[in-house]
Amino acid sequence: MLHVTTRAGNRVTALLPENVDLHTASLLCAVGDRMIDEGCRHLTLDASRSRFLDSSGVTLLIHWYQRLTRLDGTLSLAEVNAHIHDLLHRLGLHTVITITPRTPTPGPPGP
Repeated sequence: MLHVTTRAGNRVTALLPENVDLHTASLLCAVGDRMIDEGCRHLTLDASRSRFLDSSGVTLLIHWYQRLTRLDGTLSLAEVNAHIHDLLHRLGLHTVITITPRTPTPGPPGP
């Protein structure tokens, strides 16, 4: 499920689930579309928990990007893991969607 974490005016940040795939995309689409219908124009998707994104998830991102662009809005993804980040770059989506990679977790101190 897409969980709204912050809302300020027409800006919304929502937490994506662990998997954005064929099984979750239709529900996510309904929730995201409702947010846009209710006035969201700048949607930031927090992908910090997301581990997997398939073609249904990519299609969903493109759908939201197109809807928001028509409304002079923006779509961005934050805390994207390396695998999803590389996929979106290979597809060229980084040229239209702001994608921020996950901040690396510091390892244990060295000897």
